[in-house]
Amino acid sequence: MSKIPAPRTEADRPSVPTSGSGAPGWFRARLDDVASAPTDGWHLTPTWIKATAVIAAGLAALLVLGAIADTLLTIARALPWPTPKNDPTGLIATIDQPVRHYLDANTTGLPTNATTVYATWQAVGALSFVLGYLRLTGARLTWVLWGATTTLMVWSGTPEPGRPVAAGLTLLAWAALSLIALHGLSLTPALHVDIHNPPAPAPQITAEIHVPTPGHAATHKPHDATPPFMN
Repeated sequence: MSKIPAPRTEADRPSVPTSGSGAPGWFRARLDDVASAPTDGWHLTPTWIKATAVIAAGLAALLVLGAIADTLLTIARALPWPTPKNDPTGLIATIDQPVRHYLDANTTGLPTNATTVYATWQAVGALSFVLGYLRLTGARLTWVLWGATTTLMVWSGTPEPGRPVAAGLTLLAWAALSLIALHGLSLTPALHVDIHNPPAPAPQITAEIHVPTPGHAATHKPHDATPPFMN
């Protein structure tokens, strides 16, 4: 069985001559640092390796964040997102069209227009859904308010005969999506019972010395050691 080499210390590093060796000696020292880094651990790793790793991780994080931001901007520029044209059941249109009708009828006279408000409604719903899945409390509250607002708009924007059915379908769709957005949410309060046992009192030992007073001293009769037959 092969033995695992023990981590080296700074004193165990081989000394590489620098005078007279020039660049090859410097490169050999750097290669030795890289080769010994996995064994030595982060604490004994040379500073230049640590700095390189931190800079590389930072650049990678910036590239990832840049890609995410570019994707989000592309999605945001596409607002308002069009509803799917292939809707054979008509369920999506049952919810989407009343919202459009409600916004068209109630944004007259506002500085904004129905298209901007509709795009905001879509963006808030999508953002609160994603962040709610990540268990952010504020996003989950926003998701609940978004669902209630959507149901009210569908109720108001649907003609009277089908109003209850459209509002009911909206609630069912929102409840189904809430299984994802509100996953892990429990309404049962956590019960914590803390039992504190008081420590047992330490035993108290008191030393008492009773000294008799002179007036109550006991008198002892002297013992007669003479045998009876000699008396």
